[in-house]
Amino acid sequence: MIIIITIIASFLCGSIPTGYLLTKKLCEIDIRTKGSGNIGSTNVKRIAGTKISIITQIIDILKGIIPVILGMYLANIIKLPVSTNTYISIIAISAVLGHDYTPFLKFKGGKGVNTTLGAFILVAPIPTLIGVAVHFILRLFTSIVSIRSIAIGLTIPIMCIVMKLPISIVVSTTIACILMVVRHKDNLIRIIHNEEK
Repeated sequence: MIIIITIIASFLCGSIPTGYLLTKKLCEIDIRTKGSGNIGSTNVKRIAGTKISIITQIIDILKGIIPVILGMYLANIIKLPVSTNTYISIIAISAVLGHDYTPFLKFKGGKGVNTTLGAFILVAPIPTLIGVAVHFILRLFTSIVSIRSIAIGLTIPIMCIVMKLPISIVVSTTIACILMVVRHKDNLIRIIHNEEK
């Protein structure tokens, strides 16, 4: 029962629509009707500015970190019917799913980049940091954020495989990668047609 409750709590934590709430409160706009229509920090930056975008990014990262930290704490004090790695991996992916498909906005959420980073920075720290490094390296070659974001999603599970991390971590990061690619499908179509900015 505790496991089920914590998974639901992780999903709901990830579901908090940060960009939507901040722009609604501070700018009195519905971010879903502006720019790309996405509630993530990239679109928030375009519409509401850098400051609100950074706040959005930080909170979205924390939405992934906090459930994982709580999950790790519980894993140390209670006996789990599954391995700690499996439990924490499920907690992490639940937060990402919450962000991507928030019930507070009719299951239409963000693209999951920041929440994925937050969720897996403690689960798979080195692969996640390498993913971030790839993102910044790609800034030297392209200004297109979606390409760099997808690169993060691809890098993390690949590095988990290379480093031979537990299968539960490989599976959960792979799911996160697939979600990230799916959430960027419109961007990919625009990239193919050379229309992405």
